[in-house]
Amino acid sequence: MNVDECLMAGNKLFEMSYELLPSNYSDVIYLRPDELHSRVMFPENEITFQVQTNDEYYGTSMNNIATVNYGIVNYCIDDAVLCFLHNFNYGIFTCQVQCVAILKIDSEYFLFDLHKKGKNGLPNSQNGAAVLLSFTDINNLILHLKSLFKCTSCSRTNTVQCVACQFTITPIIISNVSNISTNVQSNFSLQQNEGNKIMSPLEVARNAKKIKGNNKRLKQSNVLSNIKKHKDTFQALPASTADLVNKIYDLRIRSTERKYERTEEMKERNVQQISERYQTNAEVRETKGKKKKEKYRGDDSFRELHTSKIKEKYQVNEAFRELHSSKMREKYKTDEDYHNKVLQNVKSSYQTPQGAKRKLNYIRNLKFACMKSLMNKKKEMPTGICTSCAQLFFKKSTVSELSLKVDQTLSVSDVCTYRHHLGENESGNVCSTCANHLKKGKVPHFAATNGLDFDPLPQELTGLTNLEERLVSARIPFMQIRELGYQKQLGLKGNCVNVPIDINKTVTCLPRMDSEDDTLLVQLMRRMSDKTPYAFENVRPEKVFNAARYLVNTDLYKQHNITLNESWLQQFHDETNNSATNLISTSNTDDSIEQADEIDDLTDQQETLLTSGFVANSGVKIAPGEGNMPLSLTLDEDMDVLAFPTVYGGKQRIFKVKYTPVEMAKAEARHHDRRVATNIPKVMMNFCKSRIHKLKSRVNINLRKKVKTNAVTVSQILNDDNLSVIIQHNDGYKIVATDRSSPAFWQGKQKILTLTR
Repeated sequence: MNVDECLMAGNKLFEMSYELLPSNYSDVIYLRPDELHSRVMFPENEITFQVQTNDEYYGTSMNNIATVNYGIVNYCIDDAVLCFLHNFNYGIFTCQVQCVAILKIDSEYFLFDLHKKGKNGLPNSQNGAAVLLSFTDINNLILHLKSLFKCTSCSRTNTVQCVACQFTITPIIISNVSNISTNVQSNFSLQQNEGNKIMSPLEVARNAKKIKGNNKRLKQSNVLSNIKKHKDTFQALPASTADLVNKIYDLRIRSTERKYERTEEMKERNVQQISERYQTNAEVRETKGKKKKEKYRGDDSFRELHTSKIKEKYQVNEAFRELHSSKMREKYKTDEDYHNKVLQNVKSSYQTPQGAKRKLNYIRNLKFACMKSLMNKKKEMPTGICTSCAQLFFKKSTVSELSLKVDQTLSVSDVCTYRHHLGENESGNVCSTCANHLKKGKVPHFAATNGLDFDPLPQELTGLTNLEERLVSARIPFMQIRELGYQKQLGLKGNCVNVPIDINKTVTCLPRMDSEDDTLLVQLMRRMSDKTPYAFENVRPEKVFNAARYLVNTDLYKQHNITLNESWLQQFHDETNNSATNLISTSNTDDSIEQADEIDDLTDQQETLLTSGFVANSGVKIAPGEGNMPLSLTLDEDMDVLAFPTVYGGKQRIFKVKYTPVEMAKAEARHHDRRVATNIPKVMMNFCKSRIHKLKSRVNINLRKKVKTNAVTVSQILNDDNLSVIIQHNDGYKIVATDRSSPAFWQGKQKILTLTR
């Protein structure tokens, strides 16, 4: 093989290497050794080689002896060539943009130079042609390289070395030779020494320096044994070079030992610093993320390892699992492509028999879970007490007093006074409605300090039954309360009639008993002519007498001129009949009991009528409201207090704020004191008052309309003919829109239903 063939092969190698470069390398004139193509084509053969950039030798041509800077060897030309030719047979010597090839075949050394030289160039190449020189002595090769790359721009006495003095020797490993003759193949078959690859001192120093930063760091024993093993391979070098290598290895061994002697605290500190820098520096995170993504896409082994680690972390780390789930949910909402992909995967998985079965089980389990959740929520009761309005709420609807930001002009302690259920230093909760008022610096509308709180009941009024309460009340709200359906709920049929009665006449009808525990069967009638009573039960006359005696002494009963004649209390049973003239009808105990079919005809009975058995001819029958004119539920202001003494104790409440019947019913039903919620007649009467109030409000609104309608006068309302005309038109139809089960009410609900999609 001649020199011309080598030059032609070099041109072909440059063209092949240039095609592999990126598009932005259009102005490249010189190529680095690592940018060369891995094959070189000759007329009769093809050679495949590898450039070992990790085993390069660095140095400065002005040095006379090798030096060590920060653990890296800076060779002189003598030591660099000696070390290189001891380990490798082929290489490229580069200085600035000039390079030559050096090789060793048997005991002979060669140098191939294809660059044009000037006056100081090779003596046998004055015309600039490429030459191939051979040397039998390695020292002659070193002298030739020194004269060839001598830098005239800097002096030997200058301590600062210029870039022109720096050189690099890059090893070349020939891995395959094909289609070559026997004579020529023998010249290229010389490879690297048999056995394990010999590492250069530079690579040993690099590996020792990168021990800490490498994720797959070796243990201390492995690193030290690796250094000592390669140390023995350089014993054949000259004495000066061998001593230098020994010093380098000793230095790296001591440095490595010192690194492994660091405490765990220092290691943790370094890890913490790296972690903090990663969290605080966005640029570091972005750079590391890009590198990791590129490595994930290009390296299959890294991708598999990373995937396995993520799966293992997902299984054992609950916080990581929740974070991953939240990210996937967010991606599912924002990324339309990912959303469609997930839906497509789910649909395809359900098309198989196993998928259909899995879907059926999922729907069944979801249904059972929803039912279980609903049952658990039904068990939850409103147990949270608002310290402002003293009403019951669910705990999720209340907030702590300490978390409120109240205006300084309002004191929370003056408003939130209901603290009977709290400890000495315990803070209470406030409902959302009261909290909104307090934040605005206003007293809540339903605050207990406005007069909505209940006073304690006296001993005389505690424990009264429903009929005993009716006997001592100045108003009797007659109503029909019946059971609804199989769940035994109670409902109101018809309207509530407010009838005033005389307590004195009612109480004096009861005979005196020998003991306080004696009872008497009393039948409360609407009219004495009725066959069935409104209510009947056994009452305690002594309990009724004590309750009546207490009530007539209250201010409200005195205001209504309600008195009690106690002179009859001194009389005995023989005088009882004279005090109950025209009000009682004492039945004979020997009379026969009414037929059982009359019990089924009872239509006006209260909840006390739901008991089995009814003895019509026993006890006392009384109709205290017969002949009295009923009063309006809304116009009788003290009706609530006079009708239910066990709720209000006969004391009139004074409100600081005006409340509508609807608001009053809501406040009393939700109050922490359950005296109203457990009193069924009181709840039903509040419902009637609220219903009448809503109807009156609707009437006022419709009659005030003046657009496209004439104003309605009082005379027109008093005229029955005009009133019937108004009711037949739309205005009358809209009046009952607030009444449940009315046509206008369901028309509004139908509109809401049609809006549902």
